[in-house]
Amino acid sequence: MTEVQIQPRLEMGAFGPWETNAYLVWDGRSTDALVVDPGLGAAPPLLERVAANGLRLHLVANSHGHIDHVFDNAPLVRGSGAPLAIHPLDEPRLSAPNNYGLEMEPSVATRHLQEGDQLTIGDLVFDVLHTPGHTEGSVCLYEERAGLLLAGDVLFAGTYGRTDLPGGNDAEMVASLARLARDLPPGVRVLPGHGPETTLERELPWMRRIAEAGRLL
Repeated sequence: MTEVQIQPRLEMGAFGPWETNAYLVWDGRSTDALVVDPGLGAAPPLLERVAANGLRLHLVANSHGHIDHVFDNAPLVRGSGAPLAIHPLDEPRLSAPNNYGLEMEPSVATRHLQEGDQLTIGDLVFDVLHTPGHTEGSVCLYEERAGLLLAGDVLFAGTYGRTDLPGGNDAEMVASLARLARDLPPGVRVLPGHGPETTLERELPWMRRIAEAGRLL
């Protein structure tokens, strides 16, 4: 048997006042697709791109439950028929009031993203890594063969996610960063929840300093 070459296709757009990155990911072979973190205003263009690429939205996944990452869950799920998934610790945020004066339609998760779970999207298999620190239920999605990490608001280009927002915890962020630095290969492509993409190799020097210090720097 020959090994299937994994070359993910993806499209990204930044949405809403927080410029939250939403990702549309598929394997380039099947019609199954994944959307991660549909922020404010993301649903119409995402549905348009799903149709334009001849795809079927297999799953909508939230890296965590902050409003800027979940705002368009409900219209996207309604427009696509796809199930919604989030870590159970962040699930209450899907219907919680917010402090921004914005009317967000509540959404309902029908699947949980737990440590050790796998999401199969065509030929892509994403491991769910529970990486708290930004929120209690923050997760990263890791496709090992493709060397791809959908990092949410845990890891950015040049920095880490804030810990002073609801659900944040310094010690948990340290542990999550240390885990990523220790367990993933340097060549992994990192797609963050905000800002430009990066690689783990570029971020390893400061991540290792934090891991060695045992505190955020």
